[in-house]
Amino acid sequence: MSRKKKNEFEPELYTEEQLDAIDQHIVQHFGEYKNVFHELVSPDVHIDICIIEPDEECDYYTLVTMGAGAHKMNVPEKLAGQGLERAELVICLPSDWNINSSDEKDYWPIRLLKDIARLPINSDTWIGWGHSVENQEPFAENTELCGTLILSPPFGEDCCVCVMPDGEEVNFYQLIPIYQDEMDFKIERGTDELLDMFDNELSPIIEPGREPCVRRVDYTIVDREEWHVGSIREKNLSVDEITGYNHMAIYLRWAIENDLMCVNFNEAFSDTVKAVRSGKNTDLREFIRDELEGKLFREMFNEEGETFAEFYYNHENDYGEPCYPCDVDDHALKYFGEERYNSDEFQDEAYLFVPFDEDYYNAMKEYIEHYYAEFRNK
Repeated sequence: MSRKKKNEFEPELYTEEQLDAIDQHIVQHFGEYKNVFHELVSPDVHIDICIIEPDEECDYYTLVTMGAGAHKMNVPEKLAGQGLERAELVICLPSDWNINSSDEKDYWPIRLLKDIARLPINSDTWIGWGHSVENQEPFAENTELCGTLILSPPFGEDCCVCVMPDGEEVNFYQLIPIYQDEMDFKIERGTDELLDMFDNELSPIIEPGREPCVRRVDYTIVDREEWHVGSIREKNLSVDEITGYNHMAIYLRWAIENDLMCVNFNEAFSDTVKAVRSGKNTDLREFIRDELEGKLFREMFNEEGETFAEFYYNHENDYGEPCYPCDVDDHALKYFGEERYNSDEFQDEAYLFVPFDEDYYNAMKEYIEHYYAEFRNK
């Protein structure tokens, strides 16, 4: 639903009582502030930035907007009434940051705060946890960071929401600048997957030259059970959750049989490898679930196996050839026929209903070996 913007000479403002509540919340949860970057021109909302300076407890600057939440964002109708309409933003900077500089290499985090604070107004949209905002180019000449991830501030759960005197809520969100590869990964796999790639080491403090947690050509995770078991749970499908591992187990079995696993994998799981190669173990679904934590990583394979996984077991195959997940789906279409494949029974997840047996393995083995031969020729 479109919203009429305020006249450019009448910015949206908090009431005095609301502003006092925001002020107290910032002091209580983020720290005392002595300095404020006051906004001189405010065409829509008046955004001041409170500067909490480094101290012994927090050796970094914390910048918090005050005023952005005066605007009620246009949240989706299904989320209305959940207190997501108002937001203030937070950014953390190293203690040696030239906070008073107007040079773009120093000023860009402040500009970022204001730009994203006004995004919901300019685009009649909203921002919330897990959202990302692309910048299309690096923020400044001294960094390749070019996008923003929106998360909860790391100052305790109570810092995330300020309840104002009238009962309305204002959400506080942390802005985390990210690289293009990280942005692409987040868009393809989601915020939770990206955070997993940071391995719980995501710092709230901006580091213009930090190492990327993921590179486009080097995605660590090949496949994981959440992408499939999650569908079973969300859609309440009439199959056992173990079927979410079917195609992963087929690929892993084939890779073991073709000696494409790395030395560390073969040593760590020597009994399983021997059982697969001898034909005593043809069902690796529980092994993936229990021993591999439901994931296939590129590092599990040897050099050739890793390169082939990038070539074939990839959702966006750069070689223009059908990828493994596509072939899994194609086999389901052939197995069930078009009418049943597209029926409400399967809810676009027909591949999960293909019986897990030797016929299924052999059918998928034909796909894999066809493209493996092409891969080796390349």
